[in-house]
Amino acid sequence: MAAWLGWLRWGVLAAGLTAGPAGVGAAAPPREEALALVVGSNRGGPGQADLRYAEDDARRVSEVLAGLGRYAPGQVKTLLRPERAAFFAAVEELAARVRERRAQGQKIQLFFYYSGHARASALDLGAEEVPLAELRKRLLGIPSSMTIAVLDACQSGAFSRIKGAEASADFSVNSISRLNATGVAVMASSSATELSQESEQLAGSYFTHHLLVALRGAGDSDRDGQVTLSEAYRYAYHHTLTDTAATAVGSQHVTLETGLRGKGEVVLSYPAQASSQLELPAALSGQVLLSRDPSGSVIAELQKAAGDPVRLALPAGRYVALFRKGADVRRCELGLSEHESRALDVSDCPAAPAPVTIAKGGEMVALAPAEEVRERFSLELGLGGTDIPEDRYVQRLGDFGFDSQKVLKGSARLQGALWWRLGPYLGLVGEVTSFEHGSYARGTLDATGGHQTQKFEWWTMGLGGALRVSYPILRGWLVPYAQGGGGYGFGRSVYTDAGKPEESSDLHSGFYLSVAAGTALMPWRHFGAYGQLSYTVAPIVSNLLGDRHDSGGGALVIGLRSAF
Repeated sequence: MAAWLGWLRWGVLAAGLTAGPAGVGAAAPPREEALALVVGSNRGGPGQADLRYAEDDARRVSEVLAGLGRYAPGQVKTLLRPERAAFFAAVEELAARVRERRAQGQKIQLFFYYSGHARASALDLGAEEVPLAELRKRLLGIPSSMTIAVLDACQSGAFSRIKGAEASADFSVNSISRLNATGVAVMASSSATELSQESEQLAGSYFTHHLLVALRGAGDSDRDGQVTLSEAYRYAYHHTLTDTAATAVGSQHVTLETGLRGKGEVVLSYPAQASSQLELPAALSGQVLLSRDPSGSVIAELQKAAGDPVRLALPAGRYVALFRKGADVRRCELGLSEHESRALDVSDCPAAPAPVTIAKGGEMVALAPAEEVRERFSLELGLGGTDIPEDRYVQRLGDFGFDSQKVLKGSARLQGALWWRLGPYLGLVGEVTSFEHGSYARGTLDATGGHQTQKFEWWTMGLGGALRVSYPILRGWLVPYAQGGGGYGFGRSVYTDAGKPEESSDLHSGFYLSVAAGTALMPWRHFGAYGQLSYTVAPIVSNLLGDRHDSGGGALVIGLRSAF
């Protein structure tokens, strides 16, 4: 079953770790003894949907390696969407460079990262496969002094994608058991019984996102200006577990297996030597979402606790920080120049509307993750009108001289709905609806020639459910949606004759189907309004001649909405 989500990328150093962390902007020599290969592929194989974020994750890994891992230009090779032949050619090129360095008496450290689809025993490069046994042979055949691997592998996608799923085995465990050896460390995204996930809201995998945040400085628990393998693992483990605990797939536990005896701590990044830094002060407590301006791409999302400051290493540029603590939401715009370190002061930032969701790489509209911010359910009550279809049932009433008693053609419709969110864009709706009230009458003469009125009425209603797809826009103020479903309908028809004291009634029932589209207007976080257009097919009531009446038809409903 399962997945690799990441073998932790960073090739690490062997020497040169004894010097203390440099200050901001201090000259930091490249780690000449390390080489890295970073591979990303969104392509799905047979029966697999294309991924959306594997290649973006690979680009971000390369960026952090070059910026914070002290890899010089040319030491990090990024390979996107490769064919099998190109993949192995890149591995062989890496091996040749290591052999050349070793021949010169240098100790070379190797980092390998892959993000894409996988099955239990192979990487999937579109329709082609890279067997894990062959990958093992190639990697362990490289004469490096140390190899660190991170695999980020997805198998199927949807609003949260399952990664590396196959019922027969767990890819994370296989990769560890087959590749683990002295001088090798493997970080995988999940345990043997779990599936690894991508996040639509983070626009990347949960694991890789939190790993990158750790390497930018959030994982530096001892505040020495360096992030080690164990520090990055602990940070990625806890934050990935927290973010996936409420997803439909379930909790995801990051795993780490090492065979690095005698090598000491392995440093993955040097955030203290970054050219610019942003400090989250010790007293700051709340959720922080940091994105680039104007692209909106998310750099970091973390829950800051009071107690210790957190320093994030960032490229120089413009940023937007959304800070949230309870109902207090603030939007801070800031710039970082080269060789600058500054603190985030949220007290000077203006208040912002309560966020609903985020879109990495697009408009900044939320404080991630969406599961913590979005409404979980809502109650809707609406009133509107519907037409009464002119079918054979209604025409038969006309044949017997009955005329409609309504001034306007149609009927009032009252509905109530309870919506429960299943995912970022998908929800389940339970609804009760009054379909229509028909009222027809005719005048007749009794046996004495007197005038009397005969009346025929029916009422119908439905109880059912629907699946709703919604997409919040304008910071969640507008929520367009579409839904489809059905249920069971009930009806009662009554015939009364003014000349007779008793009435005649019948009960009716039948299934109905309905589709609808609407928009919710939510100017306040927990209260708003909505409008909905729908069309229903509800053949519920019938007469003794076998005519069945459709109580559905088109309807327009406007109502109030309360969300929690």
